[in-house]
Amino acid sequence: MIGIIGTGWGARVQVPAFRAAGLAVTALAGSNPAKTARIAQELEVPFATAHWREVLERSDVQVVSIVTPPYLHREMAEAALAAGKHVLCEKPTALNAAEAAAMLAAAQAHPAQLALIDHELRFLPVVQAARTRVAAGDIGEVRAAEVRFIASGRADPQRQWDWWSDRAAGGGVLGAIGSHQIDLLRFILATEVTQAQGVVQTFITQRPDAAGALRPVTSDDYTAATLRFANGAAATLTATVVARTNEPLSVTVYGSAGTLRFSDGKLFISSDDTFHDVTPPHTVELPAALSGEFPHGTVYLGYALHAALAGQREAITPAATFTDGLAIQQALDAIRGA
Repeated sequence: MIGIIGTGWGARVQVPAFRAAGLAVTALAGSNPAKTARIAQELEVPFATAHWREVLERSDVQVVSIVTPPYLHREMAEAALAAGKHVLCEKPTALNAAEAAAMLAAAQAHPAQLALIDHELRFLPVVQAARTRVAAGDIGEVRAAEVRFIASGRADPQRQWDWWSDRAAGGGVLGAIGSHQIDLLRFILATEVTQAQGVVQTFITQRPDAAGALRPVTSDDYTAATLRFANGAAATLTATVVARTNEPLSVTVYGSAGTLRFSDGKLFISSDDTFHDVTPPHTVELPAALSGEFPHGTVYLGYALHAALAGQREAITPAATFTDGLAIQQALDAIRGA
């Protein structure tokens, strides 16, 4: 039913998450033949290949999940759509807005097929509850918002150089995390970004490659941005992966009558200085091996995909489409000053 291109997040999270939702993972593609075969055997995926186009040729693949570096997204998405497959593409959508626009055009040429960007947090009950409360006016008129992601995952300068260190491949925290942050704001506030500006910074400027030789890091590991929205609200965004501490992903929305905060997987509301926990319960069984907002969101996305493939297309309505992908890419480009 689902063929996955990519042996990182795709194998580590999507395979168990999609299976928990009742989806069959029928194919796995990766750039390293031996590694791909080994992972496929470990995960009991029946078909493994080092040639991603072979996934598109299989009759047992309805959905192609593209979990690769961004520089490959456009080619793979266009080829998958042309092969008659539904597409789930990792974020950021592409290297730039021009590529994202081409991907949207390809999706529009195949209107019967799903063409989605993997912003899985949209499917979490807590994020949908935040959107509902904002729309209901529970905090009054939205004035401002703040979204933060502070992590230490790449703080060690000895961490090996990989595509994430390469701007030309689409690496960097702005694309990897900033895209999610912008999408969360667009989804929760139900409005569009009209202006975006910011800074991107590279603090660790070189890393050792597999042979131990130092290679330059051309991607960003810190970004800060300001956004303006069509509804008049303003927002600030901060993301880094080279801090020496870890803070939960958080979104705070400030309204004329109260404040709403999504943090560490929970939702809080306040009309003064006291926050009250209004986190909705989970509505599906989550595998014990998967923890955190992003893996949990992937399980919920899997359930929505399963329902959509069974004919309940309304189940996938919350998903980010290639139209959303282009809007987010345009904001990323503006922040980067492209």
